[in-house]
Amino acid sequence: MGCRGISALVPKALPSLTLLTLGVSLGTLGTIPAAALDPNITALGEIPQPPIIGNVDPSKIDEIRRTVYVGNLNSQTTTADQLLEFFKQVGEVKFVRMAGDETQPTRFAFVEFADQNSVPRALAFNGVMFGDRPLKINHSNNAIVKPPEMTPQAAAKELEEVMKRVREAQSFISAAIEPGMLIT
Repeated sequence: MGCRGISALVPKALPSLTLLTLGVSLGTLGTIPAAALDPNITALGEIPQPPIIGNVDPSKIDEIRRTVYVGNLNSQTTTADQLLEFFKQVGEVKFVRMAGDETQPTRFAFVEFADQNSVPRALAFNGVMFGDRPLKINHSNNAIVKPPEMTPQAAAKELEEVMKRVREAQSFISAAIEPGMLIT
């Protein structure tokens, strides 16, 4: 499906990133035009939403309402980190999930915001050039599928397993550098 596990699901707490891969600065990707937001929506505090389609888990409706679909992304140059950095200018981003076939020229993604008020600001970027392609941004019809949260015990066990593999790799590297010296 084109997602590479957790690396494609980017949490909001990442250090600041630049968009050097695209060859453009964030400033040249576009800014939100002041006239793009409907003042009536802002005044009423209501955000027009399309109807929920199909059989949707009621507990997911809020997540769906805070998520946008972002299409027409260059498969070769666009990363989840770049989308996270780009959409931070419209509001706090909770998750970004890349989707679609990496071997095709274009992919798509889902961006979930912390607040529904960020969605109309994100929709204002529809058609804005992102690298070499105009973004296609719409309301999402589904929530982002997230990995299950780990208990502290499960996280400790996973860390222990990873550290064991690191020690094994160090042992093999040491043995290759100094034959006959295997660290256990």
